[in-house]
Amino acid sequence: MNILLRKVAVTALSVTMVTTSFGLIVSPNAAYAAESTATISSAGVTQAYESLFQTDNVIDVNVTIDDADWKSMLESPLDKDYKKVSVEVDGNKLDNVGFSTKGNLTLKVVSAMKDSDRYSFRLKFDKYDKTQTLLGLDKMVLNNNYSDPSFMREVLHYEALRSIGMDVPMTNYVNLYVNGELVGFYTGVEAVDDSYLERNYGEAYEDGVLYDTEEKTYLQYEEKGEYSTLTKDLGTDENKTKLKNFIKTLNDMPEGKKGDIESVLDVDSALQYIAGNMVFGNYDSYNGDKGHNYMLYSDADGKFTVVPWDFNMSFNGYSGLGGRGTTTGSTTTNINATNVSVDEPVLGISMENVPMINNLLAVPEYKEKYLSYVNELTDYMEGIQDRITGLADEIRPYVEADPTKFYTTEQFESNIAYSANADEADGMGFTLPEGFEGMTPPEGMEGMMPPEGFEGMTPPTQPGVTTGNGATDPTTNTGNAQTPPGGNFGGGWSMGSMASGSLTTFALNRLANLQEQLGREVTPLPETTEETGSNTSSGTTDKTITVTLDGKSITFPDQNPLQQSGRVMVPVNAILEAMGAEVTWDKTAKTVTAVLNDQTLVLKIGSSTATVNGKTLEIDAPAIIQNSRTLVPVRFISEGLGLTVDWDQTAAQVSLTSK
Repeated sequence: MNILLRKVAVTALSVTMVTTSFGLIVSPNAAYAAESTATISSAGVTQAYESLFQTDNVIDVNVTIDDADWKSMLESPLDKDYKKVSVEVDGNKLDNVGFSTKGNLTLKVVSAMKDSDRYSFRLKFDKYDKTQTLLGLDKMVLNNNYSDPSFMREVLHYEALRSIGMDVPMTNYVNLYVNGELVGFYTGVEAVDDSYLERNYGEAYEDGVLYDTEEKTYLQYEEKGEYSTLTKDLGTDENKTKLKNFIKTLNDMPEGKKGDIESVLDVDSALQYIAGNMVFGNYDSYNGDKGHNYMLYSDADGKFTVVPWDFNMSFNGYSGLGGRGTTTGSTTTNINATNVSVDEPVLGISMENVPMINNLLAVPEYKEKYLSYVNELTDYMEGIQDRITGLADEIRPYVEADPTKFYTTEQFESNIAYSANADEADGMGFTLPEGFEGMTPPEGMEGMMPPEGFEGMTPPTQPGVTTGNGATDPTTNTGNAQTPPGGNFGGGWSMGSMASGSLTTFALNRLANLQEQLGREVTPLPETTEETGSNTSSGTTDKTITVTLDGKSITFPDQNPLQQSGRVMVPVNAILEAMGAEVTWDKTAKTVTAVLNDQTLVLKIGSSTATVNGKTLEIDAPAIIQNSRTLVPVRFISEGLGLTVDWDQTAAQVSLTSK
């Protein structure tokens, strides 16, 4: 069966699955889980590892690594060097597996943190033995959900594309353990490598070539034809001959006509990718100013297919420096991802600069096909709230138990809740300190980082600062949602400032906008009762928890105290520093050491014990990292630091008094 016929068959099956789960509203999670494996390409090769990748499936990955190698990896994460490890994936054990950090911007940001080593990782099962695979899988990646408090953006976007018949990587959820210790709750993704290509394109995939994209891969014709932002991952394409032919043919399309494009491009894959980015507000992509996060696979004849990659900033998770202004050169003004025009599906870049969008959509037949995909994805969006709720119920216990997550459980809850007052344009982005707004961030960090040399500067205090879920928090003047690098013990990033706005709020507002543009019946937005305050999740007070030491207020720049499972958790570093303690952080051992007068306190993340001058002290809840801050139960402050602690639940105030 050729690729076109295979896609038609897959699409028909996918539409049936969507109709079943949305139309009948019967067991949506089971339907989606079935859909995630039911759309395997008939032209490809069925792989045993497919059973591991079910969207709602949570598996354990246990990595055993030499202590020296683990320490080396954490000390030099940007090297991305492979270490030889043993691994057990959902009960399947393998030795001599390659294990390394992965990522670009995300990796740089996490490496700059002083109190977090929650990197994304890759497992290459055939690194040291080319015949070894995991049930046929040669490589998978474990993504740390940087910038995504919902843990869902990547999973949902891939799932939606599968529902319209697109070949995309499979996903699952993973509890990652290293040497028996829980590192965190990750998103597992099938890597685009040999096994992926064989699964989707059959055994003849070896005759093809795979290209990855760096930033600014807009596919514009280059007279000298270097195309340095496209790097070959697999296969042979001498002098980039096939690639050059594809790009030239794309750019040479007569206005409004196909030309020879179908001989060099699987047009359906491009239209599906473009439609998905537009519908789900994913502009850290070819549709946005970055121009990356996709791959190009060519068969032996030089016909390329678009392979999507990296959706962690989907659902309006990224807007970039140019993402909220007028799209230069366009006839339509795109203000934010919520109201992007279906006719000009770009943000932060002009249509003329992205020929794979501009030239294809100028062809009436392709424009009609693209709009059909937009409508199918809008069908998917009409069930998105139930899908988010159902998936949240599945993963919530794992999110709560995650000892290193970048965001609090409260932020997880607010990111999947609808807020009528949320800023629809809310996305990621760093606010530079006053007076430095015109300066240029380092290359590759635009929209994320302050200018080099100003990393330690603090933005001015801003009353009514915008919080992570897009709502305005009138109860704090700390400006903590836009804090520059300054980790738990100085230096490093504040992850709360990098949180994407509410997934559900964006999805429902985007759905209503799409329905209006497409002439469909518009789904009314939910009616909500808004509450102020920063601690409104289940089990927490609706007031901001404040802390005083001997009558003086303690400021928490990035993470307020919170209630979790009935306990008041407080950021211990701010308290220790207020007491005059000298504090250090060991990333490898994940321990906080505080020296105050003649006392030395050692606290390990995830442990229910601590030591004071070598004496073991039991604590009623393990220390956790939230928002790049170490939080401990308030009872530990009393027992470990020798302070008198009073908790006024009505006033939501912790009073610490020196004995």
